[in-house]
Amino acid sequence: MDRYKKLFSNSAIFAIGNLGSKMITFVMVPLYTRYLTTSQYGQSDVLSTIVSLLTPILTLSIIDAVFRFAIDKASDNRQVLTNGIYISLISAVICLLLSPIIARFHYGIYVCVLTYASAIESMFQQFARGIGRSKLYASTGILMTIITVISNIIMIVLFGWGLNGYLASMLIAQIGGLLYLLIALKAWRYISFNNINKSLAIQMLIYSVPLIPNAVSWWLSNSANKIFIALMIGASANGIYAVANKIPSLISVFYTIFTQAWQISAVEEFKSKDVGKFFSTVLSATMSVLFIGVALLTLLSKILVYILSTPDYYSAWQIVPWLSLAVLYSCVSSFIGTVYTSSMKTGQLLSTTMAGAVINVLMNLIMIPVMGVVGAGVGAAVSFAIVSVLRLRESRRFIYISVNWRLVTASQILILIELGLMFVFSNLWVGFALATVFLLIVVINVKPFWPVIQTAVKRFRK
Repeated sequence: MDRYKKLFSNSAIFAIGNLGSKMITFVMVPLYTRYLTTSQYGQSDVLSTIVSLLTPILTLSIIDAVFRFAIDKASDNRQVLTNGIYISLISAVICLLLSPIIARFHYGIYVCVLTYASAIESMFQQFARGIGRSKLYASTGILMTIITVISNIIMIVLFGWGLNGYLASMLIAQIGGLLYLLIALKAWRYISFNNINKSLAIQMLIYSVPLIPNAVSWWLSNSANKIFIALMIGASANGIYAVANKIPSLISVFYTIFTQAWQISAVEEFKSKDVGKFFSTVLSATMSVLFIGVALLTLLSKILVYILSTPDYYSAWQIVPWLSLAVLYSCVSSFIGTVYTSSMKTGQLLSTTMAGAVINVLMNLIMIPVMGVVGAGVGAAVSFAIVSVLRLRESRRFIYISVNWRLVTASQILILIELGLMFVFSNLWVGFALATVFLLIVVINVKPFWPVIQTAVKRFRK
C-alpha cells in the first residue's frame, strides 16, 4: 500500500475509535460548568494534571517502550508485554509501601490509583496498536467514552456528587477499558513470568528512561501553567483557564488521532531513501491544517465560550487564541519528536524539551502577574514555538526536514492580526476585517495543496 494511503487509512481507523473519547472533554464542558463550581472544576483539572505528570515517572515511561518494541517485527510480543507489566508492578509495589505517607495528601490515594489504572490500561491499548490490532484500539476508545458519559450523568447530575463524582467517573472508565482489553486480547496468552527477558527489559528501559525527564519537562511546558495559576491567582482562575483550554483541545483531538497513525508510518519509513521528503511533505500539510484550525478557533472564541459555559467563565475567550497557538506549536514539536523515537535516540529529546520548560516557567512568573491568566497562555505559546524551532534544527542530524518559512511567517502574522482585531471588535467593519483575515489564512494554506485536493475530488467522483 502507498505510504500516504496507509497513513490516511490508519488515521481513519483511529479517528473512529478516538474521536468520541477525545471529543468528550469538549462536549461535556456545559455539564461540568453547570454542576461544578469554578473552584471544583479547577481542582479536577489540577488533579488530572498531576496524574499526567506521575504516569511516566512511576511507570518509568515503559508504556512508550511497549508500543515501540511491539511494532518491531523482530521482537517477541509476549516478552515485550510481560516485561512492561513486570516493570510497572515493581513500581506499584513501591507506591503501595509508601501509601501511609501518600494518604496524608488530599486525594493522594486516588491520584496513585488512577495513575496506575490509566497506565496499565494505556499499556494494553498501546500494545494492541503496536501488534496491528488497530480496530481493538479504536473500539476501546468508544467503550471508555460511553462509560464516561453514563457515569458522569449518574454521579454528577443524578446523585449530585460533584467533584467526587467526576473523579470516580474517570477511574471507572479506565477500569472498564482495561477489563475489555484483557478479554479481547486474551492477555493471559502473552503474560507469564517465563516470558521475562532481562536483556530485552534493559533495552526497553534504555529506550524509556530518557523519556522520563523529557516527559517531566514536557509537563512543565504543557501543564505547569495550571499550577502557577492556582498558586498565584486561585482555583477559580484555574477553572476559567481549564474552560479556555478545552476549546483548543479540539485541535489536539484531531492531531492526537493523526499522530497515532503517523507514529507507525514514521517507524516503518524511517530507513527509506527519501524519508526526509516524506517527513517534510507530511509536516507541511499538517502545519497548514493546524494554522487554519487556529484561525477558525480564534474567530469563534467568543461564541464558543458563550455557548459552552456560564457567564462566570466568559472571560476565558481571551485565553483561547494564545492556547490555540500553543497547541499548534506543541503539535509541530511532537511531530518532529517522532524523528528521535523512530531512530531510538530518545535521549536527544531532553535538551529541547528542558529549554521549553524553563522558558515556560519564566514566562509564567513574568506574565501572570502582568496579564493575569492570559499571561499563562502567552507563555505556553512562546515556549512551544521555541521548542519546535530547536527540535527542527537538532533533528537535521538524522534527517533533513524542509519548512516553507514564508508560509509559516505569513500565517503567524495574520493570526496575530486576527487576535488583535478580536480584542477591539466593536462594529461591522471590524467584523469584515476579521472575516477577510481568516479567509486569507485559509487561501494561503490551501493553495500549495490545491492540485492534490483536485486529484482527490476527481477520484471520488469516479
